Amino acid sequence: MPAPNRLSDLENCAIGAICGTADTTLLQSTNYWKNAQQQRLPFTMNPAVLYRGYSANVLNNGFCLMTQFYLNGIAKRMLTGGAREPTPAEQIGSGFAAGLGSGVVCGPLELIMIQQQRKGGTILSVGGDLARGGPSIVSRGMLALGLREGIYCAGFMGILPAVRKHIRETYAHTPFGQSEDAARLTATFIAGPICAFASHPPDTVKTCMQGDIEQVRFKGYGQSAGVLVAESGIAALWRGMPWRLFRQCCAVFLFDKISAEVAPRLFPHAFR
Repeated sequence: MPAPNRLSDLENCAIGAICGTADTTLLQSTNYWKNAQQQRLPFTMNPAVLYRGYSANVLNNGFCLMTQFYLNGIAKRMLTGGAREPTPAEQIGSGFAAGLGSGVVCGPLELIMIQQQRKGGTILSVGGDLARGGPSIVSRGMLALGLREGIYCAGFMGILPAVRKHIRETYAHTPFGQSEDAARLTATFIAGPICAFASHPPDTVKTCMQGDIEQVRFKGYGQSAGVLVAESGIAALWRGMPWRLFRQCCAVFLFDKISAEVAPRLFPHAFR
């Protein structure tokens, strides 16, 4: 299949929006359970609570993934000139850059969602309250979120497709690589845990900072990490990881499936 960077910027945005909406709709509950465990909030199965902040999260994931696919396309064209497929290292590097840059878009929207999950309210009411707090509130946790997204994007935009291609070419006569979906599933269980484990500490710090905008316990990045470690040891930085690992494995499989099979059907001219 030709390189995905043959998609236009607008087409990359469309694929990102589809990925973000599908991810949030299917996996919103795991997002709540992860955030709740990180902040020591009670576990619940109540759909009205699990899907609290859903609209903000759809906007968050949709705009975030639109930005990531858009920036990833630009980064790949810069590295390859649009004349060849990127190497695995280039795929991973462009994915990391795209995720890091998306933090500016994702940060405020994820802050709204987390505040809704904790306190309720609508997107407009919560967003208005946060905006009145000024730039220091709106940008709270943004750097940690950018680092989380950089590692995450390096996984699903770089590691997963590279591993899938290797498995398909090398192990085509085994159950692991006998079909595209078999190779994709195998690659998911390699790329998913890697990016989930590496990106979880900044995600935990980000979640705690955004949940505590009053800064009662969590102030800056280093201080917040120190509070968590002092409270429960180094393992506190991976609090809530089982939920996020499950979600990321599902999400990276879904994103790769949409990129590899939905995109050519929507935009066949880009894959000739």
